Amino acid sequence: MQLSFETVAVVGTGNYPDFVQFERTEGELFYLSNGKMYGTSSKKFDGDFDSPVWLDTNEISPIEDTNMTHLELKTLSGFGIVGSYRTSNAQKLLIYEFAFEMDRYLDSATIKHSMDTPISSFTLNLENPLNENPEYVGNVSISEDSSLLSPGSKVTFEFSMGDSEPYPLGTFYVDRSNFSLLNETVGVDGRNIIGKALNDQTFDEENVYPYWNLRETLKEILYRFNISSDEVLVENTSIYAGYQFDANMSCLAGIMEILKALNNWHIKEIVDGTVVIGSENYAGFTPNSRYSFYRDKDIFTRSIVRDDQEAYRRVCVHNQNFIIKVYRDVETYSGWNLQANKTLYVNVPEGTTHTDAESYATQIADSLQYVGKIESFTGPFRPQLILGDEAVIVSAEGSTSLGLITEITHRFGKDGFYTDFTVDSGGKVGRGRLSDYIGMIIKDRSSSSRIYE
Repeated sequence: MQLSFETVAVVGTGNYPDFVQFERTEGELFYLSNGKMYGTSSKKFDGDFDSPVWLDTNEISPIEDTNMTHLELKTLSGFGIVGSYRTSNAQKLLIYEFAFEMDRYLDSATIKHSMDTPISSFTLNLENPLNENPEYVGNVSISEDSSLLSPGSKVTFEFSMGDSEPYPLGTFYVDRSNFSLLNETVGVDGRNIIGKALNDQTFDEENVYPYWNLRETLKEILYRFNISSDEVLVENTSIYAGYQFDANMSCLAGIMEILKALNNWHIKEIVDGTVVIGSENYAGFTPNSRYSFYRDKDIFTRSIVRDDQEAYRRVCVHNQNFIIKVYRDVETYSGWNLQANKTLYVNVPEGTTHTDAESYATQIADSLQYVGKIESFTGPFRPQLILGDEAVIVSAEGSTSLGLITEITHRFGKDGFYTDFTVDSGGKVGRGRLSDYIGMIIKDRSSSSRIYE
């Protein structure tokens, strides 16, 4: 028997190719080349295979396998994909379970982000009727004996309107589920992978990392704690060092120890689930933007807290023995009557020059004039907002910059779609928060875990 293909196209070169098509008609081509596995995704076919649109090809091999052969995949209807491949000394099994779309059962959900921590969280409430599929006994989401949302399960949130492409809201992992026999809904909550994998796991016996390039050390730590290579972006650096961590130190605390020695480096998780480590201007981070909100249109509620506890009339930048000291006056909000000698003292490390101290004092004094107002808003759903964006409110009198967005809560479900956000007046896009700036100039850049220079 001879098969006659309607459409023939060369997609790539390699060995043991296999193709999987998903429910929404997009697909993934898998193949081996030079002992490694690669994947090429497609856009939706929608039944038309004449001119498919192929996306970027990515290496998806497990880190430890470099001599892969005999790749084979099979699709199991209603479950996922199983397969296998060989290495030089083992036969390995592949299992991929299809995602279960739960949007039809959504009752309510929240996603929360805060600038004070890289750990984001979610809560989710789902309707939980009995499963109509006779192959499954019990409820759709969670039953007494089984659950689609057991601790550790992966939950991905996406938002779309009409025919629009899904907009990612984040990837999370279940910490806790709550099932009651007579309740119509079940509750689930959890955190992103930084919270679940990096904050919860400790170094234990494997707590020594030898002298090596810092970027490679950070990647090695992430890989060891179950962050796959396609979920990691780390900025290049020429710094080399070695580390020995306490056995009971969490992975996240260890990474923060390493970042102490780097100027203004951060760890964040972007909405597609990628863990990014780098400096403030690293291209791997999503760049911050400035968003305008129109009074009486984009804002449903607005509350303002005015507090002069952190507001000052003067600032002094000094070293430990005050041999270097620089004073600057601070402008304050009109109508605020602050005491004349309310002065913020900032102790900078030894070695800071007088010129640097003058620059620091001028920068801090300039930022302090806007400190003291925290504003909270509720508005229409704004999934594109990220921490560090600048909020500008527009009215008939003109536009006013309110500061940086420091907290975001997305709420969505049967009662509607809303975004709550908090704005700190002491920050601007490109400069960040005043508290972060002060923390940067006063922090000790030495790491107690660093053992090799």
